[in-house]
Amino acid sequence: MTLRDQLLTVLHGGKADRVPFTCYEGLVPEGGWEIENLTVVGSAPAFAVDTPGVEGSRREIRTNLYEDTLTTPWGTLTQIVEVEQGYGSHWSREHLIKGPGDYAIMAEMVRHSRLTPDYDAVRAAVEHIGDRGVVIQWAQRTPFQRVWIECAGIERMSLDMFDAPEAVDNLIDAYTEQQREAFAILAESPAEIVWLGDNVTGEIAGPGVFEKYLIPYYRMACDILLPAGKLPVCHMDGMLRQVADCIARTDLPVMEAFTPPPDGNFSVRDARARWPEKVLWLNFPSSVHMSPPEKIERVTRQLVEEAGTGEGFAVGITENMPADVALRSMQAIGRALS
Repeated sequence: MTLRDQLLTVLHGGKADRVPFTCYEGLVPEGGWEIENLTVVGSAPAFAVDTPGVEGSRREIRTNLYEDTLTTPWGTLTQIVEVEQGYGSHWSREHLIKGPGDYAIMAEMVRHSRLTPDYDAVRAAVEHIGDRGVVIQWAQRTPFQRVWIECAGIERMSLDMFDAPEAVDNLIDAYTEQQREAFAILAESPAEIVWLGDNVTGEIAGPGVFEKYLIPYYRMACDILLPAGKLPVCHMDGMLRQVADCIARTDLPVMEAFTPPPDGNFSVRDARARWPEKVLWLNFPSSVHMSPPEKIERVTRQLVEEAGTGEGFAVGITENMPADVALRSMQAIGRALS
């Protein structure tokens, strides 16, 4: 079996001749491609988003700190963004939504946006990766996740969910309808896997929120994607013990970036027992990358042992690793899974 075949077999619930070891292409360090059993995960968008009448501008406040302005027919929104120097991550120091009235501006922007299919990037990524791995197509986060991560921040959104729930739900509804259109585009695209980049954690999306906002969204995604032969994989890398029962009631087939202890709070063994039908595509716990190679190998073997039969199980790297230990850690994981 090729590395691609091994991973696809496991993601569809089967068992390969060895447990797949994966890493996002952008995280593979120099020398990492030489690891014999490393399966590379490429990514690409399948559509472009355009909002007529909306103009964006950026002003540099100081090095790595910027003010972004969105000028729209419905009002103006600003945010302050810091670009972290190490990995280029973006952090909102001041969010677009600063009060209940701003939700309506965002909702109008979303409702007037146009999604245009564009599969060229997907085809190019598939050709580039070849049998060395797979390509995941980006979908947006769950609307609830988008609002608090991308638009308002959790404190602002939490207050507004009590003080102005109609405003919050109006934006969530707009995102949901936009994503319905996006899923229809993704269902026709060349790649098999659709990546729901949610970053779900039960510390924020607890049982009440999960039941109201996430389960219906995941049902919509699966109803559109699964009949089209696409595999939705959901990026759930947070604390999941609090919402384990909720996750069990979704139709999602693959829990991607599932992070076991010591970084997460739900073990592979517990997840197997609670979600026997779901595939676990792990994020190797990031804190362990700093350990000596022999411990990394021991932790890897323990994770495989907890997974049991090996069906529907893969070990991946989905987060940045410290540069000075990245290759060493990946080599140790690769040895343990060879």
